[in-house]
Amino acid sequence: VIEALGLRHVELSEFSRMNFDYTVLSKRKLTKLVDTGVVTGWDDPRMPTVRGVLRRGLTVEALKEFVMTQGGSRNTNSMSWDKIWAINKQKIDPVVPRYCAIEK
Repeated sequence: VIEALGLRHVELSEFSRMNFDYTVLSKRKLTKLVDTGVVTGWDDPRMPTVRGVLRRGLTVEALKEFVMTQGGSRNTNSMSWDKIWAINKQKIDPVVPRYCAIEK
């Protein structure tokens, strides 16, 4: 029927929700934090949103790699923030100089 009508073929894929340990991801609860003024907005570095973690220092390349390493799964998986920050560190180490200082 699709070919006869000249419509494009659409491929659907299912994927599951990704949870992070010790992190509230409920939009209802996060909206309450924004509305009550506990955080400055959706891009507040304390928020577990994409804009929030990008302001915290996560690079877009690291975020893409993290998502690609998870793959498409139908099972809900619980992830640790340590893994995403480890990938971010691998991405920024070659380009960001690190300095140490000793206080007198």
